[in-house]
Amino acid sequence: MFRDRPSTYEQVASALGALSERIGELEGQVAERFDPTPSASERARRAIGRVIPGVAPEPTGLSRYLPHLSDYWPDDAGRRARRQVRALQDAGGDLAHGAEDYFDSARRHLAGWSAPAIASLRSRLPARYQPEPDRRNRELTALLIAGGAIAAVGAAYYITKKVNEHSEEPDYEVVRSDGAVEIRDYDSMIVAETVKSGYHEKARRLGFMTLADYIFAKNRPGKRIKMTTPVLQQLAEGEGRSKGWAVRFVMPKKFTLASLPEPAGQDVHLKEIPARRVAAIRFSGNFTATLASKHLMTLYNYLADNNLKQHGDPEYAFYNPPWTPGFLKRNEILIEIER
Repeated sequence: MFRDRPSTYEQVASALGALSERIGELEGQVAERFDPTPSASERARRAIGRVIPGVAPEPTGLSRYLPHLSDYWPDDAGRRARRQVRALQDAGGDLAHGAEDYFDSARRHLAGWSAPAIASLRSRLPARYQPEPDRRNRELTALLIAGGAIAAVGAAYYITKKVNEHSEEPDYEVVRSDGAVEIRDYDSMIVAETVKSGYHEKARRLGFMTLADYIFAKNRPGKRIKMTTPVLQQLAEGEGRSKGWAVRFVMPKKFTLASLPEPAGQDVHLKEIPARRVAAIRFSGNFTATLASKHLMTLYNYLADNNLKQHGDPEYAFYNPPWTPGFLKRNEILIEIER
């Protein structure tokens, strides 16, 4: 019912063919005027003409520019037929050479194109001109990527939720809540602590590995200790100056200092933190210095506005495993204050 629309390839091929024919005509005219020396293809055609009966060779030298005298003799059917045969031979030869030159040129150009270059050129075409299988493949690939991303986020959310449900946290009571800031009263807790030097993230990573070796009994005898949340980090001071970052794991509430296994070496220390009141601010995202500074400034402004006195340096709390997506992460900054 409807006429099929020509494909992009057919349109390009048609345009190139027309252009090639026109260029061939111009080249022939230029060659006729400025290059009387026959080309290799022309010499081959003349040789064929000398061998095959009925195909007259093309004149050479100055004779190329002289008219066929027989064309001006009294006209008859035989001469007219011979003229038509010569015209057809010339036209056929020109067409054959034009086609040969065109395909040679196309072959040379395509030989220099790599597969990525052809794919890149094809991808720039409007969607309606792109081959249907390619469009379908790209749409399918996009759907698979989107589905995989959704599945990965869903799996990360599920695992994070399960880890949080089964991870013990320190007990605290919320005294006051004011937007993102809470005033909390914490019970006393026992922590395993190690001190590491370096910038914030590096020190936390090294401290985590050292403390993980302790609770998972990799460098000591005895049973493993269950992991809790959060992981705490705070500047460590000694003799009036900073000596690095103190990284802490909160021990499960069932343990006491006496019942906890002794750490191997001097890297890990067990200590009890007495009950305290803190101002806490919670935020999500991947922890960075810029993000932490923004929320720390909010917390400092809150303390100043409410005339709350600070004790010690801020303490950073991290509640989630590393694989948790940033928007699902729970981070907190805690500052101890007077009751």
